[in-house]
Amino acid sequence: MSDFGKIFDKTKFRNEGDGIFAFKPQPDRYLSFFTDDKKVIVTNGFVKKTDKLPRSEKDLAVRLRQDYFERKQGGRG
Repeated sequence: MSDFGKIFDKTKFRNEGDGIFAFKPQPDRYLSFFTDDKKVIVTNGFVKKTDKLPRSEKDLAVRLRQDYFERKQGGRG
């Protein structure tokens, strides 16, 4: 997926916006993002209870993504 930039099965893997993607094995969801060197970083997971992605879960993933890139840029970790 990261090689071609295409998501072929949106029922299993979906772009949620803001650079966040969701792996969707039932009933769980795992939020993640891609790095520049094509790694997939899983930020958080949760059990799906509603049809929509909970805003708090996406906000957490966005904050963790931002933290990752800030630490990587700063040379920490």
